[in-house]
This record gives sequence, C-alpha cells and structure tokens, in this order.
Amino acid sequence: MQVSLAMMGFGWTQDVAERCIEVAGGLGYDGIDLWKQYLDTADLAWVRDACAAQNLQIVQLCPYFDFTTSEATAADSLREAATFVGYAETLGAPYVRAYTGVTPSAQADDAMWARCVTGLQEACDMAAASGVTQLLETHQVIHSGPCLSDTSPTTIRLLELVDRPNLRVAIQTPLVGETPEDSARQLGRYVDQVQAHNWIGATETSWGQLTFLDAGDLDFARYLRILREEGFDGWISVEHAHHHPWEETAAHEIAYLRKLLAEG
Repeated sequence: MQVSLAMMGFGWTQDVAERCIEVAGGLGYDGIDLWKQYLDTADLAWVRDACAAQNLQIVQLCPYFDFTTSEATAADSLREAATFVGYAETLGAPYVRAYTGVTPSAQADDAMWARCVTGLQEACDMAAASGVTQLLETHQVIHSGPCLSDTSPTTIRLLELVDRPNLRVAIQTPLVGETPEDSARQLGRYVDQVQAHNWIGATETSWGQLTFLDAGDLDFARYLRILREEGFDGWISVEHAHHHPWEETAAHEIAYLRKLLAEG
C-alpha cells in the first residue's frame, strides 16, 4: 500500500500547489491527489515536473460529474470526463474520480439510474483507451451532496450494472445506515483508494469534528485491517487535512500510517 496527500482544502492557487508538493515530497508521501479547482488553470507540464522532482506519483485527479440530474448535466459530465482523461495522460495519473450526481440513492428513479449507468460506461470506455481507471467515490450528504453510491449495496449495484473493469471504488465513510466496518467488509474487494478520515461525533448528516486518524471515534487500524482482509492493497489518501494546521496534519498522518503499515 502507498500513501498520497490530497491538495483539497488547502487552497487552489499556484503558491499553495508549490507548497503542497514540497511538503508531501519532504515528508515522504508516495503521491499526491489534485482537484479541478487547481488543474483547470494550472501549467500541467510544471505540475508533472515538480511532482517528479519530489518523487511523487500524481495519483487521482478530481473533477465533478452529475449524470443523474438531467441529460444536459450528463452531457456536460462526459465532456468533463474527456478533459480529465486528457489531464491524466499529460500528468501520468492512473485515476480520475467519478461522481454520480447529487441525487441520493433512495430518491433516484429508474431514468436517473439508467442515465448514470450509461454515463459511467462511456466515461470508463474513453478512460480505458488511455489506461485510466475511474474511481467511483462513495459519498453521502455528510459533508456535501449525496449520490447513488451513498450505501455499499447501491455502490455494488452500480459496479455490476456498469460492468467495466476500469471502474473501481474510492471508499469514503461513513455511508448511510452502515458503520465504516460494515462498508469495508462489503466493498473491500472493489477498493483501489481509501479516502482516510476520522471524526468525533459523526451523525447521519455531519462528520462532527474531523481529527487525526488515530484520535477519533473510528478505530482506523481495525477499519484498514478489514479492508486488507477483503483484498484492498492500493492507495490511502489523506484528505480534508485542515482540521489542524494542514502541514501539521500531513506530518502526523504520514508518521501514523507508516507505523501502521509496518506493523501489518
């Protein structure tokens, strides 16, 4: 397993990117994840070369798709997917994040499901030609818009309906009506990336207070162990690291994860 640092939450300017890449490389991270808000105006050649100089793999690129709302948003999402596959080719990134939209699974009708399945199939097919995998992020209203992958069963349903080998999962918990451990057992064999978080006092609609991976309500070591038992052996992404000064969080989390991984 390898560990990446997500630029998300630190800001989207060039000076933030420069500092984030420098910090991640200096702390010994294996990779970095980059977001649309920065990439759409970035000098991609500079990003590629700066990350290479710090021995950082550019891991996941993060756009925003919405296949469920309408035919128009689905068409926009496919154009976005094409743009980000191009970014991935330039940057050597193996993954592009995939969302389904802003409709929760419990409220989605058959047309929304069908539109999302078709959209994800087309996105995966265009990505496959470039050797890129789409990472379906499990996501619920806990900090942003809901989506069809807000439970483990609906995520598995999507994977089966889309039926593309380059559609895998980026697991972010908790999901609706499930403990993180439940989600890990159900989804572990599909997961290529863990979006690593911990919290104090999460509810159905809020993370409560985000905190360090070894300091929250979630037994992160047990959660990761379950994922590994189910077949996970990919990337752990330190995301939403702004609950403390982000450079402090970045240093704390890589030290904890290196120790955890060394212990097996």
